[in-house]
Amino acid sequence: MANVSDIRFHIKSVKQTRQITNAMHMVSAARMRKALDGIAKNRSYFYHALDVIVDIRNHTGDITHPYLKHRAGDKVAYIVVSGEKGLSGSYNHAVLALADSLMEDKNVIEVYTIGSVGTSHFLRRGITPDRHFERLAEKPKLDQVRRLMTILIEQYDRGEIDELRIVYTRFINTLSREPMEQKLLPVELNDFKRGRPTSTQDEAYDRSYILYDPSPKEVLNALIPQLLIGYVYGAIVHAYASENCSRMAAMENATRSADKMIEKLTQQYHAVRQLTITNELADIIGAANAANAARSADAAYYPEEKRP
Repeated sequence: MANVSDIRFHIKSVKQTRQITNAMHMVSAARMRKALDGIAKNRSYFYHALDVIVDIRNHTGDITHPYLKHRAGDKVAYIVVSGEKGLSGSYNHAVLALADSLMEDKNVIEVYTIGSVGTSHFLRRGITPDRHFERLAEKPKLDQVRRLMTILIEQYDRGEIDELRIVYTRFINTLSREPMEQKLLPVELNDFKRGRPTSTQDEAYDRSYILYDPSPKEVLNALIPQLLIGYVYGAIVHAYASENCSRMAAMENATRSADKMIEKLTQQYHAVRQLTITNELADIIGAANAANAARSADAAYYPEEKRP
C-alpha cells in the first residue's frame, strides 16, 4: 500500500493536470465561438453566390462552363483538413480514417493537407503531401485559400487532374460533427446545397428581372472560382470549430475524471493516514505496556530493602 507522502504527491500532480485540462476547455470554448462567427459570415456569402449561379443556369440554359462538365479521366486531387494537434478526442482519427478509405480506390495523384496532424499521418503512410499548410485553420486567411485554389484550378485547366475533392469535418452543432467528402471539381451544384440551413434560403422574388453585367456568362466565369474558394474557406472554418468543440468535450471529460480521481485519492489518503496513526498509537501503547511489564518484573525479582 502506498504511504501518505506518495498519495499526497499523487493528489498534487492530479490537481495540476486538472488545472491544465480546465484551462484548455475554456480556451477551446472561446476559439469555437470565434469560429462559429466565421461560419455565419462565410455562409451568407457562399449561399448567395450559389443562388446566383443556379439562377444563371436555370434562366440561361444555353450557357455552359468547363467546370460544370464531367471528364472521362480518373486523376484525382484531394484536400484533407485535419487538426494542428491532438487532445481532441476522435476528431483527427475520424476525418483521416475517412480520407484513407476514400482515397484507397481512387487514382490519387495530388494530396494537399491543411493541419500538421494530417501531414504527419500521410508521411507515416509513406505519402508525401504535394503541399501542406500549418496554422492555416487557426487563422484562416482568404488570400492563402485563394492561392491554394488558384494552383488547383490551373492544374484542372491544364488537364493534370480530372477531379478535385476535399475531406473535412462539418460542424453541425456542439454535440454533433460529421466527417464528410465534397467534390469541388467538376462542380455539382446540388451537392453544394447539402446541409444548407433553412435560415439561408433567399426570400421569394422574381429573378427574371435580374440583369447580369457585363453578361450572364462573364458573371458565371467569375463566380464559379469564387464559389470554390468560399467553400474551401468555409470547410477550414468548419473543421476548426469541430476541432475545438471536440477538444472542449475531451477536456471536460478529463477534468471530470480528474475530480473523481482526486476524490478517490483523498479518501485513500485519509484511510492510510488514519491507519498510520492507529499503528503508531498501537506501537506507543505496546511500548508503554512493555515498559510497565519490565518495571513490574524488576520489582518482583529485586524488591526494595526495607528501611529501619
